[in-house]
Parts: sequence; structure tokens; C-alpha cells
Amino acid sequence: MTNQLLDAGFLDDQCLSGPLPDQWLVLPATALTKRRCSWALALLVVLGAVVAAQWWWELPWLLPVLGSVSGLIFLASWFWLPLAIRHSRFLLRTEDFLLQSGVLWHKAVLIPLHRVQHVTISQGPLQKRFGLATLKVYTAGGLDAEATLADIEYGVAQALSEQLSQLIPRGDSDVER
Repeated sequence: MTNQLLDAGFLDDQCLSGPLPDQWLVLPATALTKRRCSWALALLVVLGAVVAAQWWWELPWLLPVLGSVSGLIFLASWFWLPLAIRHSRFLLRTEDFLLQSGVLWHKAVLIPLHRVQHVTISQGPLQKRFGLATLKVYTAGGLDAEATLADIEYGVAQALSEQLSQLIPRGDSDVER
């Protein structure tokens, strides 16, 4: 039996080489616009609820206090979202699928393709408006049995889904004797 670590073909495999910065795929610019619109809509809902509560219970301090807090949260998220988008990236290789995200707390997910069970693509109303989608990769067992890649271009999500489906090892072709 040969030592596969010394086999030149094994050493050239993409699974062992570290991904170069230009190989990573990143979220599109429209993802930032979509996420900002989501936050703006959430702020409008919260302010509408605060105005209704102030009118119902006649609390004069409610709108200034909760409005200010909501505004500060919205303002902080307005500047935080570009950082979050810039630090989100992904890469499909021959043996695995890599996802990285996080600004302060970095999260890296490596999904071996032999663990992938199935892949789904979904779109919410805002994602559809901006041509974006969410790709979910479901794996076999474990605590984190799924990995989510939100706000990628719909065409990229479809291509990744097809590529993942083709790269998933099938049980009947694994045994060759």
C-alpha cells in the first residue's frame, strides 16, 4: 500500500492547499442594500408600534426614549452591515465547501462534501427584489447540521447548488473492487 501523503497527485489536490484570497467568492454589493432595507423596515415597524403604544397608554416619554434607542440601534447597524458583508465569503473546492463570516467573532465552517445530504435555495420578498437568495447546505448529523449562506446572487446560488449536487459522492459509486 502506498502512502498517499507522498503521492504527488494527493499533494496537488485542492483540499490540501489553502485558498488564496482571489479564489474566495464574496457577497454582492446589493446584499448591503437589501440588509439596510431590512433594517429600515424593522425600524419603521418598531416606531409604528411605539407610536401606537404611546397613543393607547398615553405615555409621553415612550416615543422619545424608545425612538432614540431604536434610532441608535439602526445607526449602529448602518455602519456595521458593510463590515459584516465584507467579512462574509465562501469557496467551493473539490472535497469541501468553506464559509467564513464574522467581524469581531470569526466563524469558519468547513463542510466535507461527503457529509452533504441536500441543498436548498430560498428567496424572501426583499431578496427577490434584489436578485439574491439564501443557500442552505444540510449535512449528516452533528450539532450544526446545516450551514446557511444568505444574500448571495440567485444565479450563484443555483450554480453552487448544481455543483454541490454533482460533487456529492454517491454510495453506489464508492465501491470499486
